[in-house]
Amino acid sequence: MTEMIRILFACSKNVSLSPMAEQIFSHMLRKKKISNHFKVDSAAILDDAKGGLPMTDGARNILSRAGITSGNHSSVRLSAENAEKYDWIICMSEAGRRKCFDIFKGNAVYVTPADVRRVFKTDPASPISLDGMIKPRICCLMDFTGFSRDVMDPETTGDYRMAFNELTNGCSSILALSSFGR
Repeated sequence: MTEMIRILFACSKNVSLSPMAEQIFSHMLRKKKISNHFKVDSAAILDDAKGGLPMTDGARNILSRAGITSGNHSSVRLSAENAEKYDWIICMSEAGRRKCFDIFKGNAVYVTPADVRRVFKTDPASPISLDGMIKPRICCLMDFTGFSRDVMDPETTGDYRMAFNELTNGCSSILALSSFGR
């Protein structure tokens, strides 16, 4: 049996991009009937992010229009204690990726944009273990598409459709790289 691939999507406040990515990816997994091979969550990375906030109306609305449930999302903050819970922490931006390294204080591994696709395809369910410490891999979502850049932030642009399309593209790329998506 293949190990479960544990993924955490991370964004600034965990009220738009990362919960949308979590729901989009979870929806794709349910459609392919492979949910049991993945653990998928989302979290906030900013120090001042508040816990317990719902997903934004714009995020819920765009998901609903696509036939994807938004669930009963309640924002949570990423903490250093979460390091051993995930194989991959997938950020929505380069700034978010850097913030994750601040949170984990070196107890994480950076996967370069050039290597994300190769590493995920060959070894998706094995976090790095160095000196007895399990270390998640940290990267950005769009690295999986082969086009390294930030996901468009709908809270800045107001364009939830564009964000939805980019998240869907990134999540589809992750799934296509997994042995379950082939």
